[in-house]
Amino acid sequence: MSTDLDDAVDDAEDDFALPRKKRDDDEMDITPMIDITFLLLIFFVVCSTMDPTKIGTIPEAENGLAIAAKNSAVIFINPGSGDEVILSKMDGTELSRDEDAQASEIIEYITGEMEKASGASKQQVMLFGDSNVKVGQVTRIQKIIGDAFEDIDSTYIAVKEN
Repeated sequence: MSTDLDDAVDDAEDDFALPRKKRDDDEMDITPMIDITFLLLIFFVVCSTMDPTKIGTIPEAENGLAIAAKNSAVIFINPGSGDEVILSKMDGTELSRDEDAQASEIIEYITGEMEKASGASKQQVMLFGDSNVKVGQVTRIQKIIGDAFEDIDSTYIAVKEN
């Protein structure tokens, strides 16, 4: 039992209703997929760690610069037991095997080499490493040198192949 008033209200609602846009079946809204992709990207960037000691293998060098050892402070890096390295000076004397003591001895050795240089001062450091020395150990030594000596122009790395 509809009344004329109910019909008038229904007609008025139909006049104010916005027409719905019909979508094609082949059109797809990819906005949620893009949102999820960006959320995952942000998650992985925030959760990842940038640790230079976890670098993989370093490619073989084909050529290098010719650097004179007499113009450089030279440190030899040889593998020890486990992750330990044996550091030695140009004259063959070994540095301590304790990492904290190594840091102070490296700084002392390079300071001495820079001061005793005759004529032009030594402004570069050469690290001679065995091919079995881990990259993280070489990076650790470079960081010690870089933090202690801001005026050193360059640190050169040479790898001895077996």
